[in-house]
Amino acid sequence: MLFQCFTYNTLLALWLLQLLPLTLGSPVLKPEPELELELEDMERTPYLGRRQDDTVTVTGMRFGVQPRLEIRQLEANADQWNIFLLGMRRFQQTDQSDIRSYYQIAGIHGRPFQPWNDVPPADGNNSPGYCTHLLNLFLAWHRAYLALFEQTLYKHIVDAVNEFPAGLERRRYARAALSWRFPYWDWAASPPSGHSVFPESMQSPTVDVTMPNGTTTIPNPLFSYKFHPVSVDDFYFNPFATWEETMRFQDRLYNLFTNYDNFTEFGNEAWMHSGLQNADSLEALHDVIHGFLGSNGHMTFLDYSAFDPAFFLHHAMMDRCFALWQALYPDSYVEPMAAIQQTFTIKVGDVKDENSALEPFFSNRDRDYWTSASVRSTQTFGYTYPELVGNANVSSVKEAINKLYGSSMGNSGLSPRGLRDRAADGRQRQYLANIVSQKFALDGSYAVYLFMGDFDDTPSSWATSPNLVGTHAVFGALSSSDGIASTPRSRVRRSDSEIQVAGTMPLTSMLLAKMESGELANMKLATVEGYLTYNLHWRVDMFDDTEVFAEDVADLSVTVVTARVLPAASEDAFPQWSEFTEISGITRGKPGGC
Repeated sequence: MLFQCFTYNTLLALWLLQLLPLTLGSPVLKPEPELELELEDMERTPYLGRRQDDTVTVTGMRFGVQPRLEIRQLEANADQWNIFLLGMRRFQQTDQSDIRSYYQIAGIHGRPFQPWNDVPPADGNNSPGYCTHLLNLFLAWHRAYLALFEQTLYKHIVDAVNEFPAGLERRRYARAALSWRFPYWDWAASPPSGHSVFPESMQSPTVDVTMPNGTTTIPNPLFSYKFHPVSVDDFYFNPFATWEETMRFQDRLYNLFTNYDNFTEFGNEAWMHSGLQNADSLEALHDVIHGFLGSNGHMTFLDYSAFDPAFFLHHAMMDRCFALWQALYPDSYVEPMAAIQQTFTIKVGDVKDENSALEPFFSNRDRDYWTSASVRSTQTFGYTYPELVGNANVSSVKEAINKLYGSSMGNSGLSPRGLRDRAADGRQRQYLANIVSQKFALDGSYAVYLFMGDFDDTPSSWATSPNLVGTHAVFGALSSSDGIASTPRSRVRRSDSEIQVAGTMPLTSMLLAKMESGELANMKLATVEGYLTYNLHWRVDMFDDTEVFAEDVADLSVTVVTARVLPAASEDAFPQWSEFTEISGITRGKPGGC
């Protein structure tokens, strides 16, 4: 007997409930005979969401709504953390030929460029993967993708719980499983005192877990995925392991929350139009994490990134940012947009809107696709986020964002240090650098490092330079020739696409630090303009500690913009931005300057 995924997930939850006592001393509830028979049948059914024609449906966690927790918060719950690790281990050990294996689900995103769930490519397309980067479907597509990953992992968590012998321990783990949801990694919030931005739980090659036969050490399933039978090198995670603050990400994310009220501009890095003056996006910020986290490994390259377990923790954070933004700006969503880059199933020029299929994700047995409209609410997939629990509203979400990310210009404005350039109406100046280049300017992902002051010429030192303002990364793909072992990797410009993308680097926090140290006299426009003309520099590399000359990066341009910002009036309000103006001449005469 085979079941729809809704029935299967619901009965899994009911089965877990049967393992729990009503009170600490009460007897275990016994399932009804009919339900017990169905559960036995489900144990013989190998995959969630499968039917006789092998179609996989995406349902998420349809037995109540629980919050996805930040990974360090989940780790504090010992039982949920243990079954999470056990489930991930089982998931990664699934045979790679299995459609529901970690390998095949990771492969949906990019390589190996093969149909999944019997969803064929568009006519004439044989690459890249199904993922919708540079498209208006980017955030919604990844929401459905994460739901598939989460529900599949949950089946392995249930199996891990069921391996414990009947009794108090198994009931305890069953209780933990009922409220478990996949965690996110908040790479923008200030880490706990004495800790780095990058959680220790993602850095260690091994981890201790409790199994039915006691405590043991296993390969850490959050550190890497071990291809089987393919052998791969471990990933190296610098500079995250040494960064103790995240101001470079905080400022940028806070800017996105407070200054972007249009969904296309907030979510997509290819939305640019002529005359843009504040050109960031969540997708552009997302590229930075991919680049640094992979450090020229799988996570750095679009086609390979989903094989790294950190991919899903990163994209859960992306989905959280998406959900928080939705709470702030509920009236803006996916607008019709022509595709400027193909996917496995989308051709250049295809117009996509909120009712377009999110391929290859089916919502039911009739092979109807999920759409951006149907995944608009996280609760559809049985989860939410801590800031959205209960009676959350726009004011409470703004207050939470201010506390987490608004340290440089939250509810009290920019900073008392910046009052020297306050206008009569209370507005203060904010400075930004806009960075534009071609998405596929080089053969692979690359980074633009922005410095304010002197820096070492050694590329390996750039990411941890004290004068680094921040890093703009472009998440690219390797050419097909790089798959040939005998072919040296090229750095030359790819000729198949001239798509421009952009990102914005906040400068104000570093300028205030320079003023505090005495390097900058004040924050007045003329003073800042003169200082940046001589002290703003940038360099480019491809995450392999080898410099790429800026003039070799197609369409690279760096410009500086100023804006007026009215500080927020309360803890549950945002600053108000206005009067974006390019400061001409600051970058002129430098490679990539304007």
